[in-house]
Amino acid sequence: MIENETGRRNLKAEHGLSFLLEADGKRILFDTGSSQAVWENAEKLGILPADIDVTVLSHNHYDHVGGLVSGLRLGLHSDIVCGENFFDEKYRAKECQGAYTDLGCGLTRKDMGKNGGKIRVCGEILQLTDHCYAVGRFKRANKWEEISNKFLRLSGKVMEPDPFEDEICLAVEFGREKSIGVITGCSHPGIVNMLETVRERFPDRRLAFAAGGIHLKDAGEKRRRLTAEALRQLGIRHLWFNHCSGDLLEGAAADWGAGMQTARLRSGDCLLFD
Repeated sequence: MIENETGRRNLKAEHGLSFLLEADGKRILFDTGSSQAVWENAEKLGILPADIDVTVLSHNHYDHVGGLVSGLRLGLHSDIVCGENFFDEKYRAKECQGAYTDLGCGLTRKDMGKNGGKIRVCGEILQLTDHCYAVGRFKRANKWEEISNKFLRLSGKVMEPDPFEDEICLAVEFGREKSIGVITGCSHPGIVNMLETVRERFPDRRLAFAAGGIHLKDAGEKRRRLTAEALRQLGIRHLWFNHCSGDLLEGAAADWGAGMQTARLRSGDCLLFD
């Protein structure tokens, strides 16, 4: 419902991310963008906050959770799904030593609990519908998928590198092809680590697509190339990246391999699967 760019003149764009997924007769909102703009887009698309059955929050950064405040005020009553340690205070280190930017959304567990829905915490797997799951606790097998040391969390009174234990993704099964698709927010634990974890948790399914942010906008050439090669090895046929992904699509297009479809998702874009 919102992204950094828009493909439709009547929809807004902002530095943020939000997808609306319809599965098994349920409307699942994955992330809420940075502001009320996501709900303005939703209204133009014929969606009201009260229409949402489940809200899934990929991690506690403002550009993925900031629109939740407006949603709750406007009538969002769905269950809210988040990862473990979601309510840790999140920061980014500034160039000036000892200075930090607050990256959180400012909502507490008590604030989120006022909407009438349940707060559901995802560990390894949390089933949302017959064919849709939240997935967390990603294995960190690929050490080259490093998390920037600029991302911090407050542990007690000490700032420490953020391991993003709260990050979760969506996994959607498609019965006809025995496949599974993955929707991500920022992929701070590493998109390859995340996809390999999903494949391990669903061993009878092949990876059909990945969509969302993969946070390579500040990555070096080596990591972009390693990521492209690993995605090719995983056999994914469709890649729809956006938001924080950077120039991976353009800079490493030659590495994808024959038969792989790549594109950028923008506000208002629609993907159909059955």
